[in-house]
Amino acid sequence: MKNKLWIPVIALLLITSVDSYGQRWKLRRYELDLYVAGVAFHGDIGEANKPFANMFNGFRPSFGVTPRFMLTQSIAVAVDLSYTMYGGKDDPDSSHGRYYSFNTNAFEHGIRGEYYILGTRENIFASGMYNKRGMVNSYNRLFLYIYGGVSGVLSKSTVKDLDNDGEEPVDNPGYNNNMVYSAVFPVGVGFKFEIDPRWSIGFEGGYNFSLSDYLDGYASEYSEYNDSYYTLSVKGILKIRNDKNGRPVFKKLYR
Repeated sequence: MKNKLWIPVIALLLITSVDSYGQRWKLRRYELDLYVAGVAFHGDIGEANKPFANMFNGFRPSFGVTPRFMLTQSIAVAVDLSYTMYGGKDDPDSSHGRYYSFNTNAFEHGIRGEYYILGTRENIFASGMYNKRGMVNSYNRLFLYIYGGVSGVLSKSTVKDLDNDGEEPVDNPGYNNNMVYSAVFPVGVGFKFEIDPRWSIGFEGGYNFSLSDYLDGYASEYSEYNDSYYTLSVKGILKIRNDKNGRPVFKKLYR
């Protein structure tokens, strides 16, 4: 009889533990991503008629930070700030006889929403550690999410005519060597892996389409679409504690 009394006690402890675990996200609503990315541009200059080949035509780097706030267990809002480079070179056999190359330096700033499909309400896998007081941690969790948002990009391009000793094609009416500001709409998917109470590592793949045809500094008379680009990023993600009022507590960052 006494042994049967343990059943409801154990069940109560399990329910309490699960509920406590479910509230842990409220103690770390803030995150800060530090990332490096590869950028593959798809515009007028480059092998635009060969979409897959163009992804590797002039691969360029990007570096950025992304502060994040968890609104709920499944929804987050983030600000994305980055320095980005675009680049590419024509294939003279498929560019209407043109042989241009370009390099662009850009600053991007935007906001996006994230929806977590897995990893918040569903624990994919965990390696929990236990002691006499119960569960100490439940890290090593995988998170999967999708995102979408809007950004502004300020860019400056340099275009060279490789058939003319690398001179800028200033006489071409499609060339624009001025500063360009445009809206960009990023969408993508990412996942991150929680390795301890403070740090996660993450990976993202995204597609960014813009409202400008001059991010590469050139708009061809044959152009039918605005510029776009793909990104693939690797992230280090720092989780930041907050108090009961939701304010970040940096002095307890390493507890």
